Amino acid sequence: MTMSAPVFTEIAPPLTGGCRILHLPAETDAPGLTLWINKPETERPTQGWPTLILLDGDAYFTAAAEMAQRLARRSAKTRIEPMMIVGIAPDNTADRHLAFGFSPAGDPAAASPRGQQLLQRLAFDVRPLIEAEGADTAILSLFVLSMYGLLVLEARAAAEPFARYIAVSPSIWSNPEVVEIQPLKSIDSTDLLIFIGGEEETDSLSRNHLARRMISNARSLVEKGGATLKVLNNEDHGSTPYVSLAAALRFATQKIA
Repeated sequence: MTMSAPVFTEIAPPLTGGCRILHLPAETDAPGLTLWINKPETERPTQGWPTLILLDGDAYFTAAAEMAQRLARRSAKTRIEPMMIVGIAPDNTADRHLAFGFSPAGDPAAASPRGQQLLQRLAFDVRPLIEAEGADTAILSLFVLSMYGLLVLEARAAAEPFARYIAVSPSIWSNPEVVEIQPLKSIDSTDLLIFIGGEEETDSLSRNHLARRMISNARSLVEKGGATLKVLNNEDHGSTPYVSLAAALRFATQKIA
């Protein structure tokens, strides 16, 4: 019996609960945004669901949404409650410093970074949208990586518009002054969770990479209070976001004291 060769078909990856997608066009200096939203399969609480926003949503939204749905089924064990996941990908991010930075990168003639405009768009456009979808904006968390990680520290310093901040391998080296503008917090009150791969500051790295002091700079943030640092052994800049996801989801659904 002769069987025809199997042919794979291109489709979107399966995702528990599915998702909705929305594009916000650019306005003046505010960047255009693509949003993906995944809601819990449970009934919406009166106050709404805890919500985690992921920048670089095109890379991490699917993994975070699937993990959140599955782990919330066993909340007593996982300590992760049903939550909404929102992935966001700004348009035109080839130059990440230009897209997410807050201060010029050396060249006075260079275009001004648009991090502040992105932050304002999250506060004034995205927040009302996701609140209408069922988000509890009083327990809103932001998960960010690398240059985005620097943006989350700027957002925390400005006290807007989130309750919790999760910085993964933040690029503090590109603007060390961001540490100085962080609010002074009690050591008993944590609103910032930082993840760094243990392989991001080792003697085996090049001189240029070692100069970034990824772990050392993060430790200086902890000294300001209100922050917890988790160094993930054997993980690097690329693997750390995925390894940190479960702990980030747990942090985002904790009750606010």
